[in-house]
Amino acid sequence: MDQSGIYTYEKYSFRIVTLLMVLVTFIFLVNSEFIGGAVSILLGVLLSISYQGIKIDPIKKQYVKYDRFLWFRIGRWKSYSKPSYLTIVRINLSSSRNLPAPMLLPDNKKDAKSFKMNLVVEGNERYINVCRGSKEVMTIEALRLGRHLGIRVLDFTTSEKKWIL
Repeated sequence: MDQSGIYTYEKYSFRIVTLLMVLVTFIFLVNSEFIGGAVSILLGVLLSISYQGIKIDPIKKQYVKYDRFLWFRIGRWKSYSKPSYLTIVRINLSSSRNLPAPMLLPDNKKDAKSFKMNLVVEGNERYINVCRGSKEVMTIEALRLGRHLGIRVLDFTTSEKKWIL
């Protein structure tokens, strides 16, 4: 959180386009096209330094999900309804993908789990997907955001659903 009371969560995001830029750079350099190689390697480096994040402003009741490349952020502020509570949910990962980046699954399919934190609101949108990651990180972030917004946190990751804040 920064000084203005805005909650911020951000994590590094690997982009597959980075590997494509390495391949394009290699092709340029093999053909002795050094200017094209330099431009493509510069773009590859810039695109490899990317982050995904969310900012939540409880005073204005707005949030922005963004992609950040160096200092440039791409995303728009959206309004949200009155928050009810936060929930941490377990997701089973499968081979059917819906994310843009490849994800390595463990050999043991029983361990192929991820967790996400949702902000449940009273409006039509029902919930806002805040972030995803390991259970420990999501628990820490949910408690931090719950204290910041003054709302409860529900751990929905096991069969014993329980309030943790």
